[in-house]
Amino acid sequence: MDFLILNLTVTPVKASEESNGDIDQEISVEQKEGAFSNFPISEETIKLLKGRGVTFLFPIQAKTFHHVYSGKDLIAQARTGTGKTFSFAIPLIEKLHGELQDRKRGRPPQVLVLAPTRELANQVSKDFSDITKKLSVACFYGGTPYGGQFERMRNGIDILVGTPGRIKDHIQSGKLDLTKLKHVVLDEVDQMLDMGFADQVEEILSVAYKKDSEDNPQTLLFSATCPHWVFNVAKKYMKSTYEQVDLIGKKTQKTAITVEHLAIKCHWTQRAAVIGDVIRVYSGHQGRTIIFCETKKEAQELSQNSAIKQDAQSLHGDIPQKQREITLKGFRNGSFGVLVATNVCTWVRHP
Repeated sequence: MDFLILNLTVTPVKASEESNGDIDQEISVEQKEGAFSNFPISEETIKLLKGRGVTFLFPIQAKTFHHVYSGKDLIAQARTGTGKTFSFAIPLIEKLHGELQDRKRGRPPQVLVLAPTRELANQVSKDFSDITKKLSVACFYGGTPYGGQFERMRNGIDILVGTPGRIKDHIQSGKLDLTKLKHVVLDEVDQMLDMGFADQVEEILSVAYKKDSEDNPQTLLFSATCPHWVFNVAKKYMKSTYEQVDLIGKKTQKTAITVEHLAIKCHWTQRAAVIGDVIRVYSGHQGRTIIFCETKKEAQELSQNSAIKQDAQSLHGDIPQKQREITLKGFRNGSFGVLVATNVCTWVRHP
């Protein structure tokens, strides 16, 4: 018998007034601590944040804002899915808005964000673009033409988001100037290490950093876990003093607390039927579900299995990048309810 492991994100239902007092109190404390009025955020940015459904800063955002805004180096740990992207996006945008901007054509980026996957890079870039109308945000990753990226560099970039491989390509070709960087963000650092990007990341950083200099760019490391390599990077590239914010501590659960984990034993021939039943029970016809598979073949076959009994599409490495982006957009927009994917889709998440 095979074990089928299902990770289910459960949206809490509203409890009765008698039993919900503690929850309401907890929410009100978070809202109070994360109120926009507690932070130097412009009315323009607040309006754009509200357009994204954000009405106050989440705990990781509130606890890191002043560190980022004041220019301090930072290592921040928080569960996946708790809003880490806006933790650096909001204060960096406010900081750049408050400075005199050189808008000349061909200007090099002031902010570099490195992400381990194309999907995460795209999501981070969108999060930045959604809350600034004044700054130029670009996203560079492999699998897309170089021509459009060359054009973006010729026009000038303020915030550059990308994957290590493509950023390194542009540096080696002499097209990308990182010598004017003021802020560097390594997002999901633990995943970069797992995917073998450590050497590439250090090659990229070596272009913008000088040894033992206090004038190096502000360095921000965000991760769910902090392997030893993270602290090696901190020692090598960060200033002599840096801040640490850890919202996980010794807890073993690295995902958001709204994630419930179930293990269901079934024979491999019954997996599609069991998954279909689980989707109907936990998600219904209006919810959205992501199913992760180990192989591209499994993802393709499962998405076409009638036992799922809902509109499903697959997402894996054999699908062209452009089609993957269309599929992700359709899933986010609710065009279909079930996405069957390999780990290329790990980064479909809240900012």
